[in-house]
Amino acid sequence: MLKHLLILITALTAFTPLAPLYAQDEEAPEKKEKAAKKAISPVVTAVKKVKKVRGKLNDKADYFIYLYSASWCGPCCQEMPEIVELYKEVQKTGKVDFILFSRDRTPKAAAGFVKRFKIKFLTVMGDDKDASKVPGMVSPDGIPHCAIVDRYGRKITHGYPAIVLPEWKSLTIDKGEPEPPVK
Repeated sequence: MLKHLLILITALTAFTPLAPLYAQDEEAPEKKEKAAKKAISPVVTAVKKVKKVRGKLNDKADYFIYLYSASWCGPCCQEMPEIVELYKEVQKTGKVDFILFSRDRTPKAAAGFVKRFKIKFLTVMGDDKDASKVPGMVSPDGIPHCAIVDRYGRKITHGYPAIVLPEWKSLTIDKGEPEPPVK
C-alpha cells in the first residue's frame, strides 16, 4: 500500500510543474491579440519612410484619413479650410488621424500649401517612391480625393472628400477598434 501511495505522489508531483504551462496556453491567444493591437501600425511604419513636408502623426490612431490634394488644384484649395476645421474635431478623438499626400511637384510648393491653410496634420509628398508602399494607398484618377483606412491599411472607403468626410465618424469611431488581420 505504501508503495502505491509513493508512486501516486511521485506521479502527481511530476505533473505539477506542467500546470502553469497549460494555464499559459489558455491565455496565449488573448496575450497575442493584445500584443497585435499594441503593435505599431503598418501604416505608421510605412509613412515614416515617405518624404515628410510638415506635421506629426498620431501613431496610436486606429484609423487614418488619407487626403490627396495640391496647391495648384482649385477644388482642393476651396475645400481645405473645411477639412482643417474637421481635423480639429477628429483629432480630439485620438482614434483617427489625417495624412495629406501632397500632389505638388516640389516640397516647397507643398509647404506653402500647408502654411497657407494652417494644416496641422502630417503632410508627405504623395509622389515619393515610398508613398506607394503605404498600406491602403490609392492612386486617385484626380484630386481632391480621400480614403479611409484602418490601422492595418485595410480600405474602408474612398472617393471625393465632400462625400466621404461627412461619414467619417460612422466609418471609424462607431465601428470600434479594428481587429488585427488573421494570419
